[in-house]
Amino acid sequence: MFGEKARYFLGALLTITKKDSSCPFCSNPKTRLIRRKALVTSLWECDHCGLRFRLPKGDPQESGAFYQKRYRQGFTTDCPSEQELKLLLETNFSGIPKHFDQYIEVLKAAGLNEGDSLLDFGCSWGYGSWQMGKAGFNVYSYDVSQPRTLYAKTKLNCRIVEKLSDLPEKVKCFFSAHVIEHLDDPNLIWRAAVQVLEPRGIMVCFCPNGEPIREQISGSKKYHQAWNLKHPLLITRQALVEMARVYGFSPYVFSSPFSPEDIRSRREPDRLTGDELLLLAVRQ
Repeated sequence: MFGEKARYFLGALLTITKKDSSCPFCSNPKTRLIRRKALVTSLWECDHCGLRFRLPKGDPQESGAFYQKRYRQGFTTDCPSEQELKLLLETNFSGIPKHFDQYIEVLKAAGLNEGDSLLDFGCSWGYGSWQMGKAGFNVYSYDVSQPRTLYAKTKLNCRIVEKLSDLPEKVKCFFSAHVIEHLDDPNLIWRAAVQVLEPRGIMVCFCPNGEPIREQISGSKKYHQAWNLKHPLLITRQALVEMARVYGFSPYVFSSPFSPEDIRSRREPDRLTGDELLLLAVRQ
């Protein structure tokens, strides 16, 4: 049986002469080649919105099946055993990469208060939802993976929303951490945000930093490892700003390490050089 990489590269070989290089966000046909990798894959950039994306593009139906059952990314997707979970909850996830203290600090600086409603979009098995709930937010959780959301519901008591239309109220914050770079069509996350946010609600979105300056800082090899089978998109500030404005949001973009004071005052840095980007977008 083919592994995920073999499956993808075989598909890429079969479609290499039929590639559609239009932008997956704005459908602009004017895009340019940035880098080729592994003979059959390449990174392109949209001349209009600045989004960087991988070719060949993924198939939405195949991607849905992949994230439903076959997606694996260590702690992010591997549901812990009973004993492991007990230790994680007792220590509030401290000392591990998925400790949400920094994200919770960002949410507070963005204007969320205790009791405010929040949708954790792409919650996986609930580690982030649980921590944000413990911090005092009124958290709803959504993910495409039924096995992981079942774990989140039964083991962490997360309030799972199986369909966004089932959400019992409009929320103040649409939260996503490292979701948008996985999407073949980034419009999906924006439509979801528009659907669930209350007027003047905020979108808080974290993703890897795809700014071109990152290639100079981290080196070409590491920079281009950020787009791959699991990450068809490489996100730049320009792309985040353009997406936000198209969907009626006022955008502010920051990079790690995040300054609560800058976020609170909406004071954007001159350069975005950190590993991670943060989009804070206020619905107009």
